[in-house]
Amino acid sequence: MTKKLQKNIFILTLPIFIELLFFILMGSVDTVMISAYEKSNALAIGSVAAVGNASTVINLFGVLINIVSAGISVVVSQYLGAKHEAGAKKSIMTGILMQVVIGLLIAATLITFGNLLFKLIDTPVEIQGLSFDYLFYTAISLLFVAISNAISAGLRSYGHAHQIMVTVIIANVFNIVFNFIFIYGYLGFPEMGVAGAALSTMLMRLLTMFVSFYLLKRLIGLSIFRVQYDVQSLKKILKVGVPSALENMTYNFMQFVILSFVNKLGTEMITTRTYVNTVLSYIYLFSGSFASANAIITGYYIGEEDYEGAYKNTLKTTFITIMIVTFVTLLVNLGLPFIAGFLTEDETIIKTMRQIFLFVVLLEIGRSLNLIIIQALRAAGDTTFPLIMAVFSMLGIGITASYLFTNTLGLGLLGIYLGIACDELTRGVTMLIRWLKKVWMHKSLVKEN
Repeated sequence: MTKKLQKNIFILTLPIFIELLFFILMGSVDTVMISAYEKSNALAIGSVAAVGNASTVINLFGVLINIVSAGISVVVSQYLGAKHEAGAKKSIMTGILMQVVIGLLIAATLITFGNLLFKLIDTPVEIQGLSFDYLFYTAISLLFVAISNAISAGLRSYGHAHQIMVTVIIANVFNIVFNFIFIYGYLGFPEMGVAGAALSTMLMRLLTMFVSFYLLKRLIGLSIFRVQYDVQSLKKILKVGVPSALENMTYNFMQFVILSFVNKLGTEMITTRTYVNTVLSYIYLFSGSFASANAIITGYYIGEEDYEGAYKNTLKTTFITIMIVTFVTLLVNLGLPFIAGFLTEDETIIKTMRQIFLFVVLLEIGRSLNLIIIQALRAAGDTTFPLIMAVFSMLGIGITASYLFTNTLGLGLLGIYLGIACDELTRGVTMLIRWLKKVWMHKSLVKEN
């Protein structure tokens, strides 16, 4: 581990931030282009709401991809910190093989049960067809995402975040081009609308996977044609990855249940939720990138058995992130009239977005605490407690509070986000206390090696 990688969180965070920025831009471009298509085509009414419903269903299972990628990031970082490169490479190749299996299972499940899931969350009948159109191609593309994420997790731990960043930027350019072709029907292709946006995403993810194969070979000398399977590596990956994925699944299940509350508010509020989440994704950029960078650094520290270094670095990163996220949230509130006006001309949607963003700072502070400290705990090998707390808080506090604020108190969509904020803050403070108590020390996954 280099001195720079250990001590300068910003150097590792910057390429991850840019990578996340362009990854999120992909989804935003889809939303904006579908929104424009909906405005220009009377037959496409409800397209944005359909994408919002489909995305929630997809995320419910798509998060299983993180079982392996989250585990690879931690295990490879610890191996490299312990100067055990053979173990690191073995873990990456084992992870890729597992991702192929997981990606195929997720795609098959979504395509088979997609329509049933839409009915379970009371998706309006008029957008169920559009929702499944979007889900179909996106589900297939999850296989490509699964493989790419495994490779990216390993490359980041090796310090190759810049190359991944460039790949994502190029993928964005292709996504925009493909969107124009398939949504609107250019170059002789049929006009596909929502389905076209999903097909565009699928092709872009396929290209990204092939580029990932190339980077894996060129940067660390591993060939996709020589995939290895190692039981010990798999056990270590799953020790981190399974609790991480179950935690994320719990979050997506909470969102799945909450979406049923939103669907009862009507298509207009479903669309508003899609726009709000699009804007929130850009605030998430800061906490998400700092959390990922800090997790890599923490993994190296743990591999070196420098627990005090891991402790201090995580607290410093947490403070910096909360300050930045608070500032960015305030800026978003100031610029919201322009942002909302760019997305829609519907005055009810704009008014609701303004109400919600007055309280978003509470949600984002809680999210920052959770992302940074939970990922640091995982990087240290402390994986069980965050999962237990997630189940208790998300299902017991997040869903309950959202229902009470929305239905009992009649706060509508605002109540949904207040309920989510209650969950984020509760978990965030609890995770901070656990980190301060240092109960995560001496849980390294690779010490015996």
